[in-house]
Amino acid sequence: MMRLSAPPAWLSLRPLSLGLLALLAGCAAVGPDYHPLSPIPAEQSWQAALPHGGSSQRLVDWWGQFDDPLLLQLIESATNRHPTAQRALAVIQEARATLLLRQADGQPKVNAAANLLRRGDHSKTPVAMNSPALPEATLTSGALDAQWELDLFGGMYRATEAATARLQGRHHSWHEAQVTLAAEVASKYLNDRACRLLQRLAARELASRQESAQWTEEAVRAGLTPGQDLHNTATKVAESRAALTAQQANCDLVVKSLVSLTGLEEPALRRLLEEAPAGLPRPAAFVVESLPSQWLAQRPDLAALEREVAASSADIGVAAANRYPRMALSGNISLNALQLSHAALTTQPWSLGPVLLLPLLDGGARSARVEEAEARYRQAEARYRAAIRAAVEEVESALVTLESARRRTDDAQSISRHAAASAQTTATLWQAGGASLLLLAEAQRAALQAERAAIIQQREQVQAWITLYKALGGGWQGDAPPSSAHDTPSALEALP
Repeated sequence: MMRLSAPPAWLSLRPLSLGLLALLAGCAAVGPDYHPLSPIPAEQSWQAALPHGGSSQRLVDWWGQFDDPLLLQLIESATNRHPTAQRALAVIQEARATLLLRQADGQPKVNAAANLLRRGDHSKTPVAMNSPALPEATLTSGALDAQWELDLFGGMYRATEAATARLQGRHHSWHEAQVTLAAEVASKYLNDRACRLLQRLAARELASRQESAQWTEEAVRAGLTPGQDLHNTATKVAESRAALTAQQANCDLVVKSLVSLTGLEEPALRRLLEEAPAGLPRPAAFVVESLPSQWLAQRPDLAALEREVAASSADIGVAAANRYPRMALSGNISLNALQLSHAALTTQPWSLGPVLLLPLLDGGARSARVEEAEARYRQAEARYRAAIRAAVEEVESALVTLESARRRTDDAQSISRHAAASAQTTATLWQAGGASLLLLAEAQRAALQAERAAIIQQREQVQAWITLYKALGGGWQGDAPPSSAHDTPSALEALP
């Protein structure tokens, strides 16, 4: 039996050659090095008046200050079930997969192949009988193909850098979706509680109008008042009934919105809302003694835009690297065995060497891609700067609205107290015979109107707090930017 073999001579390549290739692979990356942008000068301060009153607390874990378990339950349900939050999670998963792809581009790639072939000749034709028969043989072969593209000018490094920044940006967008959903649920829940209070007031006002109409009807029959007053009171009753109907419809619409946001079944949600305590949800009173401008850096929407600026900066390096030569190290080793009846032949062919790609003529396409990437970077930076200005305006407006709502709420509550006292005084006079029933009814309705105005104003004040919460990114405090794909914010670990 004969056996021929060749040793894997590529294993004996000089270390100097491999060291040179590794040195080439470690060249500095082309393109600009990104430096994080500052959202707002540190010395800038807010020009709007800061709200005051109560004890000082931070806006972190803000929803817990409402001391309303149902509100927290609704926010949690929306966070887990709303399509916006689910889409944000899917976008994160996509960005994570993209990052893994970019990281894999710089790693060696090895493929294996195997083949088994049995050959013989069992022909029975006359031609085959007059020809020499082919011997039976078994051919076995196996091969390993390897390829490793060297990152000579940092194109793959920049691509990984861009993918990492975009993954971080998608996480910030996920948090922005959480903040937006929480604020929306809180607003709808606030509207539901206010709507129920206003509905009760509308029912009380309708009852008062109906009572006045009854008194007026009796007075007309007795000839104490003209018949025209009966038509006037009937008109007022119809107006109050229409207002109650409209208020009930508004309450139903708010419930429908909460069903859409939370994903809860409407009957179950209505039971929860009915069992909730009456009154408006209100945060614990606290003062915003200072509002550092650096808080804007912690808004998740601004953080996401800043990460897109970083990714666009890295894209410039990717485009620039494509203008330079590319080199890959390619290798192959195989083992072939031919088994005959009385002999065996074994071969071990191999190959190893660099493959160099030189860009020559492309009609200026590579240069245009660099200019395109630079233009996209400038666009991303401009969007970030514009978003900062809008965020400053949003916070300033929220502060102005909050302070105005506080003052108007104080006035509305004062008016309501005085109107209630006036109604009580009129009731005392009526009992003593010093006031008519119609005068008492008008005083009671004036007190109801003042109470309605106070409820609406309290709702606006709480809504102003919710608006400020959202304008500040939910009191969210971001961590330092992750340094690698495995150092992303902890919330990513909770992803399915």
